[in-house]
Amino acid sequence: MKIVDSHCHLFYGGIYEDLANKIKTAGLNDVKYMLTVSTSKNNIEDNIAICEKYNNICCSVGIHPHSFSEGYSLEYIKSILTNRTVVAIGEVGLDYHFEDETSPENQKELFKDMLSLCNISDLPYIIHARDCFPDILDIMKDYDIENAVFHCYTGNLKNAKKVLDFGYYMSFSGVITFNKADDLREVLTYVPDDRILVETDCPYLTPVPYRGKVNEPAYVRSIAECAAKIRKQSLEDFSRKTTDNFFRLFPKAKFLLEKEV
Repeated sequence: MKIVDSHCHLFYGGIYEDLANKIKTAGLNDVKYMLTVSTSKNNIEDNIAICEKYNNICCSVGIHPHSFSEGYSLEYIKSILTNRTVVAIGEVGLDYHFEDETSPENQKELFKDMLSLCNISDLPYIIHARDCFPDILDIMKDYDIENAVFHCYTGNLKNAKKVLDFGYYMSFSGVITFNKADDLREVLTYVPDDRILVETDCPYLTPVPYRGKVNEPAYVRSIAECAAKIRKQSLEDFSRKTTDNFFRLFPKAKFLLEKEV
């Protein structure tokens, strides 16, 4: 059985300092592949270095909406997209949850810059969307974004249907294991088999039963187990489908992730 952690941040403290052991533990839990996702100009090269060292890890390049103030060079990002370890653009998007963070206007400016990369690259997008519907889809419809995943989806069923109408994928994190996530679990049962992924978003959002610990890729197995139970599927069947979905969404990863842990 093979499980993919489709969205993690391996460069963060608590993970990176013990990365070799974290990867080994993940493998022992059938988590064979990982996609480590960039959030700012400051961790893009860290992610690439990780992928150069471990042949079961790929990465993405992008600027998170709350990293606007750190600055970014669109030309630099363009130059990195051709790196052999880069399989996606992200994470990029909008996040209106915290009012004291980056203004919606600056977020939209950044997001449009990131979406403009579709003119030079056919890489899929990893979308961060929090409390920003319908703005995010209104912006995306103006760009030719063929493939994308709304990562760590926590929205309602109405917006989930809109995401699926665009033909995009949806990824679910440890939030589905939380006691007060009944509405999200309803969304999880609605998403078609061929449009679903799982992720840790580590080191954040540690799933039950590991609450209180730093999240890590191995814990995506618990998320997959929870999701499979909710969807009334076996873990093996659910894992096969989500792994197939991962490689369909990120075709460049097929040629990169040749070996297992």
